[in-house]
Amino acid sequence: MDVAYFLLLACLGPVITAQDCLQPVGGPNMNLKDKDLLLQEFPDGTQVTFACDVGHVSAGGSAVITCTAGSWSAVRLKCERKNCGPFEEVENGHIDYSEGTEFGAKIVITCNTGYRFVGQQEPKKILCGDKGWLGRLPVCEEVTCNVPPAIADGTFSPNKEVYGYREVVQYSCQKDLTLSGSKSVSCSDDGTFQPDPPTCLTVQCEDPHVEDGDWVDGSRPPYGYKATVIFRCRSGYIMKGESTQICEINSQWSPGLPKCEPMPPTTKATTTTTTTTTKKTTGAHCEDPIIANAFWIRGSQHPHKHKATVTYECRSGFTMKGEPQLTCEDGQWSPELPTCSKGNQYVVTIAVSVAVVSVLLLTCCGCIYFGVPAYIKKKLCPGRGSPDNEAAKPEEEVALS
Repeated sequence: MDVAYFLLLACLGPVITAQDCLQPVGGPNMNLKDKDLLLQEFPDGTQVTFACDVGHVSAGGSAVITCTAGSWSAVRLKCERKNCGPFEEVENGHIDYSEGTEFGAKIVITCNTGYRFVGQQEPKKILCGDKGWLGRLPVCEEVTCNVPPAIADGTFSPNKEVYGYREVVQYSCQKDLTLSGSKSVSCSDDGTFQPDPPTCLTVQCEDPHVEDGDWVDGSRPPYGYKATVIFRCRSGYIMKGESTQICEINSQWSPGLPKCEPMPPTTKATTTTTTTTTKKTTGAHCEDPIIANAFWIRGSQHPHKHKATVTYECRSGFTMKGEPQLTCEDGQWSPELPTCSKGNQYVVTIAVSVAVVSVLLLTCCGCIYFGVPAYIKKKLCPGRGSPDNEAAKPEEEVALS
């Protein structure tokens, strides 16, 4: 029995050990070489060779495996990605290696500020291929700008054919026109002047009118760009809005003309079943003081709170009677508002008259003293003279003889 079994195994052994192998599976980034890649079965004892994929190179280990009794030997080959190494240095440019330098990676090349690629505007990307970097070395040239846009009724300087990066151009308008927009533009990194050029406008605001209000200080017409006026409300009115107005580029007053509204009553009636009393409101605001021929120089602005102070000064040629500084006391100014008036004309007239009369009197006295009236009297009344003169005549004749 044992002998028969041994003989049977001896006959079947060659058949079992001669089993074929299926197509082998390699490691990462490799494949079978040549015609072996097309076969599905391989006879016992067959050797096949692996090769690294495109863009990869061998990192060591045998590339050959063998089929033995239906099984392949272990794959020892190691494949890794090719490395393109650093790219050429770009003058006036920068290279971004954030993806690395191995096969399939991309580098991004940009020009430095003030420079741009010749013939293109976008950043340049170059791929690492099987044979190295797939692209040429780009060239970065300095940014320049052509002549900036001209504007109507205006000019710019300096005036050249070509402008360098960040070079500044200044615009100006003809006389009596106002520049709207940026006065300066510069050559930007895209080869254009930024921001947009300005325009030249005629700016003139209309005469401001505030009902129940008066102009107190500021510009006089015509009102050009940035002209400023200050208003205040008349007695019994309170201002809603800003007292100071500025003529803006759109020929409108900013922030908008105020309104003068009637001031609310400052007293409050309290009625009981037996008596009616009137109570004065304490701490009330004061209205703007109206002082003819005077102007505000310092202090609070409307609304004037309790204890607020203001100081006024008379205009040239006017004299103040009263105190220049006022204090708001429970809705009333203290002391009373001063007045501004010119010098007393009556006194001046009297002074001039006295001077004229004095001159006339002095003149007449001089004439009497120097004998002018006596000469006239002698001419008018011949043969008549004063006794003193006749008494003196003989003496004169004796003296002459």
